[in-house]
Amino acid sequence: MSILSYLFHSSPQEEDADLILYAPVSGVMIPLTEVPDVVISEKVVGDGLAFMPETDNIVAPCDGTISRLLATSNAFAIRTVQNLEVYVSFGIDAIDLQGEGMQSLVKVGDEVKKGDPILNIALNQIEDKIKSTITSMIVVKSSGKIEKITTASGKAKASNTPCVWVTLQKEASPDSTESENPQT
Repeated sequence: MSILSYLFHSSPQEEDADLILYAPVSGVMIPLTEVPDVVISEKVVGDGLAFMPETDNIVAPCDGTISRLLATSNAFAIRTVQNLEVYVSFGIDAIDLQGEGMQSLVKVGDEVKKGDPILNIALNQIEDKIKSTITSMIVVKSSGKIEKITTASGKAKASNTPCVWVTLQKEASPDSTESENPQT
């Protein structure tokens, strides 16, 4: 551990990460493999983390541009400066409510900063009408050359808890290959 890591208590993931995502909602973090939706749990779209939300507000997990926003106001995506797409989706079967109890606070093309409010969900109003309130945050694997995704566990506070570290594949530089001319 470097002296800076020791002094500032940064984890090894933070030092190597190309992108750090923060909790989009307050609550308990759970692995995607435990989400009761096969597309999410089998990581068909990408890898990340899920949350059992304890608050009505879903915030931006990172800086970027809103690249997708469902008309039902239960999911959105942010395009980061690394050109990765981070998809956040509230609830299992929440789309069936057609926006009831859910409000979008942004529109496609809006620039957002980590912690900016994106969706407002009336948890008490809709939690009994859907299969689950689990909120998933997924780094879309087709959006970049991802080497590794590391996730946290435990309890998270929206926009304050770092919880997903994304490391991108490094491009080999042309001068990093050894010369093929033998020494004479």
